[in-house]
Amino acid sequence: AMHFNECPLQPHIPIYLVLVGACGVVLLVLVYVKNTLHGGALNQICTSGTACVLLFGICWVLIVAELVAKCLQARNMAYCPYSRFPVGAAILTSGGTIITGCNVENASYGLTVCAERTAIQRAVSEGHRSFTAIAVTCDIKDSFVGPCGACRQVLMEFGAEWDIYLTKPDGSYKKTSLRELLPLEFGPRHLAKE
Repeated sequence: AMHFNECPLQPHIPIYLVLVGACGVVLLVLVYVKNTLHGGALNQICTSGTACVLLFGICWVLIVAELVAKCLQARNMAYCPYSRFPVGAAILTSGGTIITGCNVENASYGLTVCAERTAIQRAVSEGHRSFTAIAVTCDIKDSFVGPCGACRQVLMEFGAEWDIYLTKPDGSYKKTSLRELLPLEFGPRHLAKE
């Protein structure tokens, strides 16, 4: 099911960012045309195009900042009395919603659920099926830590075009991709009958 604010052409990007970015690109083309034409209205259009592109960039930076902040908050909610290794995750849906999750341990260790899988399960149970990015964090301060292999496989179920923000406790992050973290993945396409 497609949500009203998802973009059908680029489902992994929120539609408001697509619209702002597309308007900016179209208007920037007019900047090129402006060099051969003159006029007050054209100058205003070109200025608007530049503003749209800047707005697109600012929106995306703010979204990533919020995603990182939410994963740090989710880490504080972790239930990890056995490992004492809290993990938080925040997923950005293609509609712009942020869904969080934390790791939840169990005395029967095999029943423990990772933060990334908790976030995915919450998102799916709330009707989301298309995702843009995920930020993950733990308490390790001197290096960026990625999702475990099981979580990478679960994320891959919903597409390979995720941005992954590996986040340190101080809020600094490193951007990577799910395709980079899980090369030669196994996915739903492998189960398709030919």
